[in-house]
Amino acid sequence: MKRTIVSVALVLALSMSAFAGNQDKKQRREKCEFPCEQIVKDLNLSDKQVSKLKKADEDFDAEVKALREKRQEAQKSFKESMKAAKERRDSTMKSILTKDQYIQYLEQKLERLEKRPMQHNMQRRDMQPMNKRFSGKRHMKPGCPLTPAPEAPAPDAPAINPPAPEALAK
Repeated sequence: MKRTIVSVALVLALSMSAFAGNQDKKQRREKCEFPCEQIVKDLNLSDKQVSKLKKADEDFDAEVKALREKRQEAQKSFKESMKAAKERRDSTMKSILTKDQYIQYLEQKLERLEKRPMQHNMQRRDMQPMNKRFSGKRHMKPGCPLTPAPEAPAPDAPAINPPAPEALAK
């Protein structure tokens, strides 16, 4: 009984200290301005140097913000370009195929979309267990050309389950 109580108390103490440590880190990140007091003190910076460093940090923050916005715009334009390319492909298919073939093509396309997991839904991705998301294995169908073929044992390699000695005698 004492062991159980001590174990539970130990687990609670460790989890609470870990949680408190994470909170301290978050608060430190939010509070700290560049250059922080520790850097000013350690490097013995003058007021002029501190003001120049603050200005440089503001410029850096603005540059990073602009780069992030530029990346988002590039992602949006890429998505739009892909959508336009897919629409062109569908219109080409419609012009080449007969009406019945095109209908069959669209039905197959819908079936593929329904079978495919939602790739861009981040909530669904976050809900997957960690061992499946980061297992390092490729989940491919056996007929896929990228799937590695199973390795055949070398002809002179010993068998995993050798035949019984009686079978060899016959």
